[in-house]
Amino acid sequence: MNNIQKIITENFQKNITYIEKEHHKLFQKLSALDNAVANGHYKEKYELVFENESFDVLEKSTHKFLYNKQLEKHTLLSTDAVNFKIDNNMFEGFFKHSYTTEMLQEFQKVKKESPLRSHLGYTTPITHFTQQETKKREELYSLDKFIFFGIGLGTHLLSINKKIGAKVYLLVEDDIELFRLSLFTIDYTSLAENATLFFSIFEDDTEFSESCDLFLSEKYYFNHYIKYFQLLSHSEEKANKFYISLLNQPHLQFFFNDYMHIMLKPLEYFSQNYKTIQLSFDFQEEELKDKPILMIASGPSLQNNIQWLKENKDNFIIIAVSSSLKFLINNEIIPNIVLHLDPFDASLKSFEILENSEKLQESIFFMAASSPSNVMQLLKKENTYLYETSTAYNHSALSISGACVGSITYQLLLILKIEEIYLLGLDLAVDQKTGKDHTDVHQSTKQFTLKNDLLEEKPLDYKENLFEIQGNFKEKVFTTPHFYSSVDVINRYFSQLQKPFQKVYNLSDGAFFKGTTPLQALDIEPKKVQITNSNQILKDILDKHSKTNFTENDKEKLKLKLQHATKLQDKLIKYEVRENQTAQEYAKNIYHMFIQEESLKDYELTRVLDAYLYFVLHFVYDYLNSKESSYKNFQQMHQILKKELLSIIEYYIKKLQFITKEIECKI
Repeated sequence: MNNIQKIITENFQKNITYIEKEHHKLFQKLSALDNAVANGHYKEKYELVFENESFDVLEKSTHKFLYNKQLEKHTLLSTDAVNFKIDNNMFEGFFKHSYTTEMLQEFQKVKKESPLRSHLGYTTPITHFTQQETKKREELYSLDKFIFFGIGLGTHLLSINKKIGAKVYLLVEDDIELFRLSLFTIDYTSLAENATLFFSIFEDDTEFSESCDLFLSEKYYFNHYIKYFQLLSHSEEKANKFYISLLNQPHLQFFFNDYMHIMLKPLEYFSQNYKTIQLSFDFQEEELKDKPILMIASGPSLQNNIQWLKENKDNFIIIAVSSSLKFLINNEIIPNIVLHLDPFDASLKSFEILENSEKLQESIFFMAASSPSNVMQLLKKENTYLYETSTAYNHSALSISGACVGSITYQLLLILKIEEIYLLGLDLAVDQKTGKDHTDVHQSTKQFTLKNDLLEEKPLDYKENLFEIQGNFKEKVFTTPHFYSSVDVINRYFSQLQKPFQKVYNLSDGAFFKGTTPLQALDIEPKKVQITNSNQILKDILDKHSKTNFTENDKEKLKLKLQHATKLQDKLIKYEVRENQTAQEYAKNIYHMFIQEESLKDYELTRVLDAYLYFVLHFVYDYLNSKESSYKNFQQMHQILKKELLSIIEYYIKKLQFITKEIECKI
């Protein structure tokens, strides 16, 4: 017994040292648990026991053993349950589409006529080739990413790892006390010797979502198939939430060609001397300091509170998202500021009302610098101010990004240090009675059947499935993975932006947001604070904090971006496949050729290529990572991938060269 005590003590200390060094956030949680127990704030539920040369966990309240004194049998059964078959306990990280040769030719035709219209001209040569060349199979050659939902004492982790040898693990356990016991029974450092570990221990939805994102982004060329094992005693909720994170991966929401458009479009407007909002801009001006701001989005709560809004519209400065314009104008509500994000031509529908209305002549428009030309042409240039999203061409410009226009607008209000913020229509959930996701006149309103259908057998679609999350007024509300991506961003980051003096009231009957106070619109006591000529005051402030020209430093950065693109082009042209190269080595080489942490930050082209590789590289890896794969297969695959990557880089270089000349001529 003394010997086993020494072994588990040394094992615990070894694990704690490793966790403190490599997973400090988890270490802090474990320290907090120890302090709570020591100070009598938490009463331990479990006791680790060692009998008959085996461990078990005694649940003190029930006097039951979690493993029924059969830990070895449980470990053996768990290990036997894990296999390399494709048809069970598997997450698929890709769209399932089959393309004919005729479709492939059509995509290539579209690509030639209009390079950025669709991603398919660049991705289907790879997906089509891999589908044609890959034999139908029932088993995987290797399991590279793996998830454990439930750790318990963890002995099955080491046994399963010995069987599959995955390269990246996500370890999920909701019971931190139970996880702490596993630090005595297994050696996590042995698991980490040949694999990257991500721990999700006692995490709320926001923390878990962040862990999933980190796990998915690590060596994302392994994401084609991700297998998992779930303890029967562990809730299925985390498996469902991982599926949501899988659906919400950025490359499945915005394709690389969308990013290319977003990255290049701003330069056209900068060459036309549009006004750009500067980082120095905020609302801390005496004329506006005490004026509450009402942010209006297009969720169902806007329509449900329209009578209150009509009666109280003059008590706020109103900042509205562009998709709400038609509904607001129809109800005689004129926003002071309109904010727009969507870079696509379809967003013109939100602005069609401008063609037949004089009511918005004095309104101010905050437009993403990637907004489409057909929208910008409808606006008065003197009332239009640009902000950058995902780019940093103008070093002193305001640059923000987010999952949707509603979350962008809310983020902006926090950044501008507005003291009193009211949110209306930012539901990010469907109406809990009608199932509608927006107001009736919104350009893309859908109506859902109110049921949790997240894991039903249907195609991968982040806008269609429903599941429940914490509500603002209700305990639970139904939302979609698409909406949840914005909820997740708000809950993960916005509380960090919020200053102590900022008060945020959520009037929407949708999702709950951290840092906000739920408040029914009818319970607001209007301040009756009036500002005469408020739009002109706002415009004067904006003019003071905006500029219309590029600095010499900005121009030099453009030249560096062009040089960077040319270097990537040269690297790719020179790269050749080596004989006896493994699929992992090839995927890793391609990834590191283009993607570095600093280049992701400084170069827009790197972010475009990252989105493209995120979409296609796991197809490439999965195809090459088979027993039948030969040097010839590698060469064929590389030539296809090389051709598409070069076409993306060449397009960027030509566009940047042209726009740079325009800027030099006009500025």
